[in-house]
Amino acid sequence: MFHYARRPVAAIALCLVLAPSLAGCMTVQRVPFSPTDSLGQISGVTTRSGNEIPFAARGASITNDTLYGVGRQGQVIVPTDSVADVWKSKASPARTTALVLGVTAGLVGIAWIAAAIAFSNSFKFGP
Repeated sequence: MFHYARRPVAAIALCLVLAPSLAGCMTVQRVPFSPTDSLGQISGVTTRSGNEIPFAARGASITNDTLYGVGRQGQVIVPTDSVADVWKSKASPARTTALVLGVTAGLVGIAWIAAAIAFSNSFKFGP
């Protein structure tokens, strides 16, 4: 009855499965730096002079009052006394809700269009 292209359907299904893990559900929280806090999941730092240093890979370590991380240009080395804030990723309920509502609205729109096309094709008369 209906013929579907398998590849676009598979691509859409894959996007829907991966949607919750995308960055759209996450936000960055900037918290004051404390050398005693866990630095395993930080994604960047802000120095006291205002420089923002994003990390290419999450996590950092402290050795001899120096913070070590992996930046976009290579290794990042910052003295701990010049670090003001660290960036921690956390789930964002607002972004997650917006993503789910957007995907749902898109699917409802596609279903509505498909139903309208199928309905209009069922009432054609003639050869």
